[in-house]
Amino acid sequence: MSLADYGFDVDLFEKDKIGGTCLNYGCTYITGLREMADILNDLSILKNKKIRLEEIISFKELQEKISKIQDKIRNKLEKETKEKGVNIKYKEFKEKYEDNYDYIVYAVGKKYPKSYNGYENVLTHRDIPNLKELPENILIIGGGTVGVEYASIFSDFGSNVILYTRSKILKEIKDEDIRNYIMKNLVNFKIINDKDKFEKLLKDDNYTKILAIGGKGLFETDEYLRIKNKNKTYACGDCLINGGGNTPISRMEGRIVAQNIYNEINNRELKKPNYDLVPKTVRMSLTIAYVGKQTNKYKILKSHIGKGNFYKVLKSVGLNKIYYENGKVVGAIIMTPCPEILPYFAQLIRGIDVYNNFIEVHPSTDIFYKEFRT
Repeated sequence: MSLADYGFDVDLFEKDKIGGTCLNYGCTYITGLREMADILNDLSILKNKKIRLEEIISFKELQEKISKIQDKIRNKLEKETKEKGVNIKYKEFKEKYEDNYDYIVYAVGKKYPKSYNGYENVLTHRDIPNLKELPENILIIGGGTVGVEYASIFSDFGSNVILYTRSKILKEIKDEDIRNYIMKNLVNFKIINDKDKFEKLLKDDNYTKILAIGGKGLFETDEYLRIKNKNKTYACGDCLINGGGNTPISRMEGRIVAQNIYNEINNRELKKPNYDLVPKTVRMSLTIAYVGKQTNKYKILKSHIGKGNFYKVLKSVGLNKIYYENGKVVGAIIMTPCPEILPYFAQLIRGIDVYNNFIEVHPSTDIFYKEFRT
């Protein structure tokens, strides 16, 4: 869409579904599961007993409803993309097609493993949206954001969940106060580190295994996102060996690629992507969002009680910290139903007064934020 804005004739090849991993298998899909888990948590608090998913809706019916919403989003995305002038081709791009174009941009995502140490009876992120029944017992392999989100959601649904990690979960969150709060109040599943126990569970047919470990990028690029050893060929998103990582980063890289192609043709200076102060989010029974450094100097802020966490007052409403270094704000961790404030916080750390004419909406659509987003 950015390339079309610059006036290029653009063909977009898609072998599966428009919207990529995020919309169809990743963050947007998980949002649907997480919101249902939040409903169950609130009902459990009000009833003072554990309410399971199947008491409200079958897992199959929930999957179908999420799929219908995804269809609506996908159709809207396709319509908006075509209205920009982009020609969508629903087929796999072959390397031999490169000669038909002046420039090529690869945005094909990571290559994910489909087995674990030779064990092939595992589900990946692409398999979970096709599940028809809620598994009774689940073994999740991986202690990063995706693994923890799966574990939290399926445990909220009523499954018996065990997560295996070789070290500890959510390693980027180093603040021990925050970690202790998460372990005490938010972790509702069992965590194991013992390899022998894990090997036994891996062979236990009573457990559905979910593989939640990172994939591998496909392309090495220079600092301007040009694929090395290829002419007029760029890459962005998760297919980068060093780069990508989440949807906002991929979007930023896509805009940089479009601008660099335009600049290259017009003999202008190329731009480098900026990976400083990337906000990250983990969705558990409370949403945890963090950005910047975690230092020994901080202030603790209380969570605002309102939409999204009113009933959670009876259980837990989160721990929030703002971190300082040399008298300046350098980072934050918040647990709030409104994690969208973190990108604004990142801009504040950069020294931009984002609170002037502030509008509380998601930064990707905020007209004031757009002035600074690149």
